[in-house]
Amino acid sequence: MTANIELLGWKVSGLRCPDHEVNLCKPNSSIPFAISLIQMPNGTGKTTTLNLLRATLSGAAENWGEKEILELRRGKDGNPKGLFIVDLKVDGDKLTFELTINF
Repeated sequence: MTANIELLGWKVSGLRCPDHEVNLCKPNSSIPFAISLIQMPNGTGKTTTLNLLRATLSGAAENWGEKEILELRRGKDGNPKGLFIVDLKVDGDKLTFELTINF
């Protein structure tokens, strides 16, 4: 049996990319647009976001070592943790994954 999975959006805070929130749904709705284009300038988190999505949804983040974790830290920022939240709809039910990173 195949599940219908839709990406609704994500939120990033306290990591090396700028804090941001992306909502891929139609206004005042939890229905995602059929097509979404994400365009961001260099250095604003495209690759970091893709890596966080992969690691959060696959569970690979559980196996990250100190090196992988510290690479996500924002420069010399003294922030003790970072947060990545991804919202999905799976077979019509909303599902949220949260990855908290303690530096």
